[in-house]
Amino acid sequence: MDDNATIRNLPIYKAAMNDDWDCVEHIFDANPDKLDAKITIWWETPLHIAIGTNTSHRFVNNIVENIVFTDARKLGAKNCWGNTALHYAAKLGNTIDAKLLVSKDPGIAQVTNTEGHTALKLAAWYGRHDTLWYLLGVTKDEPGENGMSPYSGVSGADLITLSITAGFCDVALYLVKKYPDMVTQKDRNGDTALKVLASKPHVFPSGSKLHIFQNLIYSCIPVDLEKTSDHTFRSFISKLILLISPKDLYNKKLMHVQTLKLVERMCSVVIEKGSHDIAWDILGTAVSTAVKYGIHELIKVCVETYPDIVWYEDDGFYLFIAAIRYRQEKVFNLVYRMTGHKVFAATVNSNADNPLHIAGRLSPLPRLKTVSGAALQMQRELQWYKKVESLVKPIYKEALNNDQMTPRMVFTNEHKDLVDEGEAWMKDTSSSSTVVGALVVTMAFAAAFTVPGGNDSNGLPFFLDDPVFLIFIVSDAIALFASTTSVLMFLAILTSRYAEEDFYYALPKRMMIALVSLFLSLAATMIAFSAALALVLRDEIPWIAAPVTLFASVPVTLFAMLQFPLLVELVYSTYGPSIFIDV
Repeated sequence: MDDNATIRNLPIYKAAMNDDWDCVEHIFDANPDKLDAKITIWWETPLHIAIGTNTSHRFVNNIVENIVFTDARKLGAKNCWGNTALHYAAKLGNTIDAKLLVSKDPGIAQVTNTEGHTALKLAAWYGRHDTLWYLLGVTKDEPGENGMSPYSGVSGADLITLSITAGFCDVALYLVKKYPDMVTQKDRNGDTALKVLASKPHVFPSGSKLHIFQNLIYSCIPVDLEKTSDHTFRSFISKLILLISPKDLYNKKLMHVQTLKLVERMCSVVIEKGSHDIAWDILGTAVSTAVKYGIHELIKVCVETYPDIVWYEDDGFYLFIAAIRYRQEKVFNLVYRMTGHKVFAATVNSNADNPLHIAGRLSPLPRLKTVSGAALQMQRELQWYKKVESLVKPIYKEALNNDQMTPRMVFTNEHKDLVDEGEAWMKDTSSSSTVVGALVVTMAFAAAFTVPGGNDSNGLPFFLDDPVFLIFIVSDAIALFASTTSVLMFLAILTSRYAEEDFYYALPKRMMIALVSLFLSLAATMIAFSAALALVLRDEIPWIAAPVTLFASVPVTLFAMLQFPLLVELVYSTYGPSIFIDV
């Protein structure tokens, strides 16, 4: 190609970009060969450029009509990578122009580029949902230029894994129902669809983080993939819930339902093959992947479909030990509830590490970060260790691995840095808070002897019989007692020995008491101040109480907003329901 041609064809390029057919129509009338001319160094034609904008629809319509009038085969002109204009439409999600191209040349949907990709595959690759659905309806299940059907072999496996990667579980479910052999085929990376699905926690209920209110709505949203009618009243209620439910929440639940249906269908297809090797490979790799991400829903279906899969070994770890290794409590609980498999699967690995050794090792960083703060992370690690310790055989508790270390020695060695970080966080928090608490103690103590309005000759306060004075003195006393308690608790934290076991219960409990006491002391101090100001100024400024109380609530509210999340996490982690299920 003559590179200077790109300069000569610049008007056509700009017209295609700007949807300006009128200014170049005369060029095409005089030179019909320019309709499919290569106008860029990448061999792109005006049709490629116009469709690539996803806005120049008038230009596309006119140039397509002119190309069809001269030679419809020119619609399939390729760039240097073998991409047709339909490939461009698929990448951009340009469904409007994709429909136009296919209507003029149905065979263009079967064309592959130099890498063997059809427009259908590229729509899945680039996550173009609407275009993908359209191309599914026009791309035939027949051999293309590369001799392979888009729905079989590596191409078919690519199509479904790319759809899953894009989060299009509805498309994947459709493909599995229509082309079940896709389930056992492997894509360009050597992965099956079920394994790829096992690495996408966001498409499962367990991978979605919803607030309490969202959870309530989510649980009430009806989703029926079969679209069957129900009892009239129940149908009315369902429609009412759908009407008031946020659309994104409905779409999320729909995706979850489709995903679970997809897993069930895939597992059924695998078992229908009647081959242990196929089941072992596909279900095993999926389970070993899912345990890393904590997708217990997929694991449950796989194990129920083929119970032997609990013995699938990945890097020397069976399912139960892998759940401990990756700190996936939902998977751990699932296997724990299953008959006696946990007993047999709790074996040692090649390093002679038993399950307690594994529990003694530091959590993977992503799982460690699910809990905020080094102190609470250390507490969670101890919770895991103690739970596993309660399940293993007694002989395992003092067993040595190949490094001649007991489980407790492994735990101490692996968590040295975390203990130091937890100690530093506790001390920094306590030191800062102690200063605040000490200031409140000083103010509250002084206020008790310098009451507003002063004292009479007998030393009794002038406002002794005033109800507002009672509020002042009670609030001041609460502030003094609460701040003193908080200072003592923070001092207890500062002087703690910071042993590993202290992070399990003692230190979190002290921090909770200290924070609650500090909050009470600040709130009581603000109440005492407001009451004192009202006593002194109410005769001169009768309306003073309301604004003073309002402004006094600001620092208390700020403290609550800043510290309340930490307090909630402390309480929930220490006294809340266990992350483990006992049976």
